Amino acid sequence: MRTKNKSLFTLISVCSILVASPPVLNVYVIPFDNIKDDVAISWLSDAFAEMVNKELSQHDRIYLKDKAGLEEVMTNRSLLLQQRPGTKNLLMLGKFERSLAKISISLQLIDIASWDELDRRKMRGDYNDVTGMNRLLTESVNMMLTPYLPKPIKSPYPTLTEGKRMRTPPTYAEKAIDVSSSIDDAILELEKKLDLNIGARGEEDPKALREENGEWVLDISPKSYEDSRPENQFNTTMMVDVLGSLMSNPYEVKLERPQFNYDPDNRKEFQISLPVQYQLKGSIIKDMLKSLPYSGLKQDGNLTVFYFNRDKYNFPKDISEKIQLGTYRSIPVVQLLDQTGKPLAVLVDSPDQGIHGLQSDRVLFKPFRFFSPLIDFAVGGWSMQVSLETVDIPVEYTFKMDVNSANKISRVSLKFIPENELHTFLNKIL
Repeated sequence: MRTKNKSLFTLISVCSILVASPPVLNVYVIPFDNIKDDVAISWLSDAFAEMVNKELSQHDRIYLKDKAGLEEVMTNRSLLLQQRPGTKNLLMLGKFERSLAKISISLQLIDIASWDELDRRKMRGDYNDVTGMNRLLTESVNMMLTPYLPKPIKSPYPTLTEGKRMRTPPTYAEKAIDVSSSIDDAILELEKKLDLNIGARGEEDPKALREENGEWVLDISPKSYEDSRPENQFNTTMMVDVLGSLMSNPYEVKLERPQFNYDPDNRKEFQISLPVQYQLKGSIIKDMLKSLPYSGLKQDGNLTVFYFNRDKYNFPKDISEKIQLGTYRSIPVVQLLDQTGKPLAVLVDSPDQGIHGLQSDRVLFKPFRFFSPLIDFAVGGWSMQVSLETVDIPVEYTFKMDVNSANKISRVSLKFIPENELHTFLNKIL
């Protein structure tokens, strides 16, 4: 009885400590982004992150996380619910670039729970003065985090032990393991076996980990993934919506007015220049991070790669076929139209040699090869990969056109046509 009372007292004491503990602040610091991929200063990517870590490690009740910690919490966002009430999770994003002997640094403070930007700072230092850059960086970090530093709640009871500050705060589950008993685990296991024998818990899952004649066996054959898992349906529905949008309309275009200049060698023709800039829509990566629990994340400069596996998703057949056949790829087609909507010139930006060999007697047809896809997919039996490249593709389409036809141009239209439908689309207007 005394042992039982002692265990109960210990459990109550641990729970009281957990409840009374003030909230903490988790700060995720990842290597800074080298915007221009300048090899000569690539070492600053890790150096700036280490400066931030060193400064924040001096604060009590701030727990530092690295890139692996960020991937873990973004993969399983339910981990945020297992933390102490009031705990905040903030991401420190940094970017830098060099201009002559100056280094420009920009910082963003992101709330991981909502992915909202809480603060933004910019600073500029001398490349030859690392100490000065360290001072500017740490001062900015301190100012950004000051409003979010947890204020410890003074307890009316004396602390049991002083202890050393931990790098990572234990979760409720880890605390429970410390106070749990191996006897309880044995009793639960015995009850489970008894329930299975009498049919109270149904039958054991043949695909789950099991022991056969002293050998532990786990079935991971592709057949175990063929049937759709009901528990993955919610994630799959979100994935279909997000990937459907990515495949159908991922690009944003900046289209400027064309410039008309007389050809110095032929006054009956214009030299026409049409500037266009292609880029991914700015909300795409944010939507991917916020809505889809991914199994892995890789970032290399401007390239971001998301990994999804069958443990959390049922890969729909139509999505898998689009990726395998490449029908999600699209090609920009520019049309210069008159007032009635009749095309006068058609510009196609495609690497397809068959497209480059087309000719037309009805309109001016010009093929180009400047545009590159900024999004790519790959799917296999076990996982799916989505690659996004956040760069701008500035293009200037230049061509010649007779003056009379050029004077009739009243509208410019740019549309992305699926690659597998491009020939059919062009045959109707050429």
